Amino acid sequence: MKNEEMLSRIRELGINELKEKYKLLERPIQPKFKNLTINGMGFNINQYEIIGVGNFAIMDCSTPFFQMITCILTSFYKDLPLLSFDYILKGDKRQSIIEVDSLVTDKNNEMHKECIKKFKENLDSLKLEENEVKPCWYDDIKEASIDKTGSEADDDAILNLLKNMIQTFKEYEQKYDYLDIDKRVKKYNITREYTTNLVEKGGISTNMFKIAIGEDTTKEFYYTILFGTDCFKPNY
Repeated sequence: MKNEEMLSRIRELGINELKEKYKLLERPIQPKFKNLTINGMGFNINQYEIIGVGNFAIMDCSTPFFQMITCILTSFYKDLPLLSFDYILKGDKRQSIIEVDSLVTDKNNEMHKECIKKFKENLDSLKLEENEVKPCWYDDIKEASIDKTGSEADDDAILNLLKNMIQTFKEYEQKYDYLDIDKRVKKYNITREYTTNLVEKGGISTNMFKIAIGEDTTKEFYYTILFGTDCFKPNY
């Protein structure tokens, strides 16, 4: 399918898969970020509160040369990992970068191990060319991930993997108990620290934002929208 259609399909699939199970409340985007432009690229940004679950953010842009979209699903009420999806479409090429980041209070929990195993099985099902991945500062948190490249012919497989990943998230979200307030605070702090470090130590696209809008504004963007930590601070 055409790149613009693929962008729309990714966006719609992510939202609709979550809407099947949860109520989504779209949050207004602050004026300073509503028409965010980085290096001449204009971004479309949407943020949703998944009631009782956490934050879902989508950011995409389209240029004459390539299209890209990022989706980040962050849990705050249960001990689930963070899911991030980055797709870069360039001509006929399709790059999929997906991470399962264990921002959890207990990585040794049997349910967590089972959950990560299921996510890994999903990721392994996408039979595309693997890209070289350099070590990064949060490799111990990134318990499952892929960076693979395919073509337009792989669009259905790429969309199917996105669907399966969100369905697995929903499956385990139903299995987990809600965290008590002490563990909610601990999980929140882990997520907040990760978000801070992502800006200060760098990530796949973070450096581009830091150069364009500065470190402090990038932190604000990440805290308020992409990861939503400012919206889900526990009351205690």
